[in-house]
Amino acid sequence: MYKYTKDRIIYFCKGIFISGLISIIIPVVGSLLFNGQLILTNLLLNGFKLFLSLLPIVFLTQRNFLFKDGPLKSTALILYYLILLPCINLSLNIHEDENLKYLFILINIINITLIIVSHFLLLKYVFSDFFGKKRPVVPSDIIVIFTTYITIAVSFGLLYTVVSLYSSEPAFSNITFEQGLLNYYFKHIYFSFITIATVGYGDIVPLNTIARFLAIIEVIFGMLLTNVILGLVIGSGIFTFKIDKK
Repeated sequence: MYKYTKDRIIYFCKGIFISGLISIIIPVVGSLLFNGQLILTNLLLNGFKLFLSLLPIVFLTQRNFLFKDGPLKSTALILYYLILLPCINLSLNIHEDENLKYLFILINIINITLIIVSHFLLLKYVFSDFFGKKRPVVPSDIIVIFTTYITIAVSFGLLYTVVSLYSSEPAFSNITFEQGLLNYYFKHIYFSFITIATVGYGDIVPLNTIARFLAIIEVIFGMLLTNVILGLVIGSGIFTFKIDKK
């Protein structure tokens, strides 16, 4: 956790307040303009979804808040977008208001861009900076490697979900909508984790070319992170204790 001052907390709280205000005003104005009526349940759900989408942007407006800008902040954003946000949306069954469709499309584009940038920063820190010797190896690199490992697995789970949704035929065995969207999403994440770990229980199997190709890419990422990068970090001598000889 990064040290932060009282002024930063106040600034962040102001950002949350403004985001909350925007999340209330936009659904109300949209409903009045297009429907001419206010449905409280829809307003609350859409306002809540809009607020959750704006919150990370507020988080990014302040440098070194909660986490120092870098890999840990990128990891927090990725996990927020790919774990917390889908869990809330799917568990509450929040559907986007058709009147605010284009607004949500714009916000989704911003969110996807932030996910891609966060991944780029993580991979640059782990791969490019390390191999290019642009920084010294430190013990915290091990934590960064494991968080990168987790975020890559979750991200591939999202990719597998997208492949399943847009495939004319089932892309994976034993994954259906019957147990709900949230379970459907997490089954893909589960498959992603056993794939990147090269465990391969066989209970879920990719059935089309795209799914199999993504699985191959994920296995390569997993091998690079655990066998190559982690091995090089541990073997760099960061845990070697030097004894002063008098």
